[in-house]
Amino acid sequence: MTKEELVSKLTAAVGDTPYGKELIEEAEKTFGDSEHKYGWDMKDRLDLRLAILKAYARIDKTFGKEARETADEDKIAIIDKALKAIE
Repeated sequence: MTKEELVSKLTAAVGDTPYGKELIEEAEKTFGDSEHKYGWDMKDRLDLRLAILKAYARIDKTFGKEARETADEDKIAIIDKALKAIE
């Protein structure tokens, strides 16, 4: 997948949200990066964000922070859409 294809797919899937735009910016910045952090691609980066957000949502639920839990769940839904778009 080329950088343009990746950005196009992500824009169509999640480009209408601020968090989605953040993901697209990261994809543009890290695509073809010669230093590839641990050889990661965008799917790996999204998987990591997803795991972290799910952990935060669980912690927020445990401590009764519903507003933060909802925000985390919204971001989780956006990442799920992004992952489906690039598969």
